[in-house]
Amino acid sequence: MANFSVTLVDHTGSPDQFTQLILHPLQDLFTQVFAGTSDTATVSWGAASPGDSLVLHFVEDIANSYISQKLPGSAIRPDDGGFTRTQGKVTGSEFYKFTVSRDGTRSQLRAHGMSRLAFHESMHNKTGWSNEKLHGADGGGGLASSPPGHALTETNKTVMRAAMGNTNAQLQ
Repeated sequence: MANFSVTLVDHTGSPDQFTQLILHPLQDLFTQVFAGTSDTATVSWGAASPGDSLVLHFVEDIANSYISQKLPGSAIRPDDGGFTRTQGKVTGSEFYKFTVSRDGTRSQLRAHGMSRLAFHESMHNKTGWSNEKLHGADGGGGLASSPPGHALTETNKTVMRAAMGNTNAQLQ
């Protein structure tokens, strides 16, 4: 029986009322993943620690990317809602409060949409899969799609259940 810790780190200064609107649906997604098993995942806001199974950084937008600051590399696509990068043995994942559509319009998703983006990046983080693999048939559609769908598929659950035990170091 494993309890996986999922820590959300807020770099936006958002009020607690707002961050809780992200936390609850994200916790529900992880609860669905482990339903009927002896394993669980606990999602919480706070400071990252080395013992966390998964760390997700919540940042204003791509221009304020925490990953770009800590794990520099190629540019993030301007219309991404979240991003995951592995550099060396460290994996970092983030999702954005504000996104820019392909036509250049800046907008803020609803908190529930942000929780789906966070779960999508969680899948990238723990599986280590490329966009092509996760967004394709192996990911199973649903929240593995790009952009993420509205609900988990059975394949999403199976993939995430198997991947949560991966012990990749998380960007603190």
